Formats: sequence, structure tokens, C-alpha cells
Amino acid sequence: MNCDVHGFTDMHTLITNERKVGGAIEATRIRLSTGEEFTYPVITNVDYSGSTFYSIGFITGDGEHYIVNVHDISMMTSTRHCSVRDLKNSYCKKMKTEQRIDYLKRLCEVNEGSSTSIFLEEVQAILDDIGFEAIESEHELSPLNNKFNSKTIKIA
Repeated sequence: MNCDVHGFTDMHTLITNERKVGGAIEATRIRLSTGEEFTYPVITNVDYSGSTFYSIGFITGDGEHYIVNVHDISMMTSTRHCSVRDLKNSYCKKMKTEQRIDYLKRLCEVNEGSSTSIFLEEVQAILDDIGFEAIESEHELSPLNNKFNSKTIKIA
């Protein structure tokens, strides 16, 4: 994570595989051809038909949802894929953190009493994405904090 996104194909791939790779796509700025400019929008959708991309959806820091034609975008700067905990768009950070916590609760409920390696890897990936601070107030998830947030270092 925390890597640059180089085009609509990268965006579409990351959004399609969001559950596997986690994080979100955030641009420093998007300017539309009308002159409207948005700081730290989070890209939520990229639509295409065949090999032609035609629209992009994003959420602003105020929580406004936009769907615009790609021809209406005059500039996107510093588009990057980052962890949810590293988002600068506070609205999306809160929304995506809540989504991940809800998913984590359901995941733990379904896998109660079982701790397969696939389950443990997915839990670790979610916790790495949202940060351990996000589950501190969640009493149902407190055992995860103890299990995955150990600060002990094993040498040899």
C-alpha cells in the first residue's frame, strides 16, 4: 500500500480487489473542467465498457458523492492507494473504518471457535488496514486486540 496509482486501469483493479488488498484510492486534488476543485477525494468507482473508461465516482471530504464523465476531469493530482487509517478524507476514513469493523464482527461471528490460517490472515489484513486504535472501543473485538497487537519481539 501507499503506492502511486497510474491510471484508470489501476484504479479499477484496486477497487475490484478491495477486499483482498484493503485500503482506498485517494487523490490530493481533482479539478473538473467546470472549475470545481476537490481536496482529498476518495475514488469509489470506475466504470468502463470494453476498453473505454467513461465515468468515475468519488466522495469528497464533505461526504458528497460525485459521478462524473472522465472527459469532465481536467486534472487529478497525486492519486495513491493507501490504508484506511492513512486517509486524509475524514468522512471516508470514518465510513470505511465502520464498514471494515462491521465486516470484521461478522467474520469473527462466522468463524467463532475456529482459527484457520485463512481466517487469521484476513483478520490481520483488516487490522493492518484500519489500525488497532479503531477497535479499542469495540468490546466484542477486544480479544483480537490482545492476540494481534502483541508488542513482544521474538528473537531466533
